[in-house]
Amino acid sequence: MIRAFKALDDGSRKKWVIMAYARDLPPNLPLDANARIPNVLKNPTCIEQRETLLTHPEDFPIFNGGVVCTATEIESKQDGNQHYVEVVFDQESGQGLVNGGHTYAQLLHVVQDNTTYADNKNLKTVLLQDARHGSEEISRIALDDQLLEERVARAREKAMVQIEFVAPVVDSELLAQIARARNLSQSVEATALQNLAGKFDLMKSVLSSAPTPFGPAFRDRVIWKTNQEIPEDAVGGAIPVKLLIQVLALINARLYPPATRVANDVYSRAGVVVREFGEAEGDDEKYNNALTKILPEIIRLYDHIYATMPEVDPTYPWADGKFDTEKKKKAGPSLTPLTGRPCGSKVANAFVWPIFSAFRSLLVQDDEGEVKFKVDPISLFNDMKNEMITVVQTFHRHQAHGVVHQVGKDKEVWLRLQDKVELELKLRERERQAAKKK
Repeated sequence: MIRAFKALDDGSRKKWVIMAYARDLPPNLPLDANARIPNVLKNPTCIEQRETLLTHPEDFPIFNGGVVCTATEIESKQDGNQHYVEVVFDQESGQGLVNGGHTYAQLLHVVQDNTTYADNKNLKTVLLQDARHGSEEISRIALDDQLLEERVARAREKAMVQIEFVAPVVDSELLAQIARARNLSQSVEATALQNLAGKFDLMKSVLSSAPTPFGPAFRDRVIWKTNQEIPEDAVGGAIPVKLLIQVLALINARLYPPATRVANDVYSRAGVVVREFGEAEGDDEKYNNALTKILPEIIRLYDHIYATMPEVDPTYPWADGKFDTEKKKKAGPSLTPLTGRPCGSKVANAFVWPIFSAFRSLLVQDDEGEVKFKVDPISLFNDMKNEMITVVQTFHRHQAHGVVHQVGKDKEVWLRLQDKVELELKLRERERQAAKKK
């Protein structure tokens, strides 16, 4: 460490600002507090950082804002001529590096030969990729092993970084606010900040504890934060958490009461719906939580509808809605987006969502606020699948004139499907009442 000074101490929180050599950075700073998982190959700013480190490393702290960390406790100490800072992190509180993750990752990569955040690619390999962006100097360095070794040694000797520590930060909401404020220079997905604020903790718990096909392996397939990668041995693809939020919104009978409102807004305003999930408070948040508790059952219904549509009509262009007779291609086998169930074709959201959303009419809420389906939704869909799918196809062909997005946006088809489900429920109730009288 070169220098440390206390920039703030108001009795409740402290802020220390430290200038340190990049070679002294610990390689294991906790990243739970960072909205994005750093990846020096995916972030274009890292190209400039690499060039600075290998051409004039002494200027790195001038061009770069450094990193920011939250912690439980910070203390500056001196042992003879050696200055060091002792920092205590509580990872259960999500503390750690909250901004500057790519700076941290890039310094580890160049100065410490740590490839953790570079897809395990060494520096020379990455520089050869950089050279394609037009930097003659980087190209010259990448092609000369001795020169590269000399430049890395100079970066190790000269490069410094500013580290800012703020403590104590133990509240998840405050952590999310800090992350949001510190990441204004580069947009951060709403879901990444919601994850920091603990908005998905219940969802993670429900998915982890549910039986197969759910459990910890399913939870680990969900992308909770930017640049997160799923395990290599995962069965099924990555699941954006925003899709789970949208699925919950589609079935939300409080947000979209079946008697008065259809849920086509979820299709038209998909991004806004994700943001509103994180902002929900009071009774709205309680209802979201109640739905989340039955999320595995909701997911099963969603994927069942998804897989059934190509079964009912294998020749329909479910993937994109395009009737291209000259270049017609047979849709290849696919997997459902959530449970990874084999199905005959991909299916556009605009086809699935109106049918799926109609089944929110089956939801009832008890006095304790818990939500459940009053009848088995999969069984009801199986009984109605042909007529429901025909409604979507007819609207797509004639009213939407083959434009798939129009199916998702136009409330008419949503309303027709919703009315069909409600009518079927009424007919079944009448039959049940009639049977009781006999």
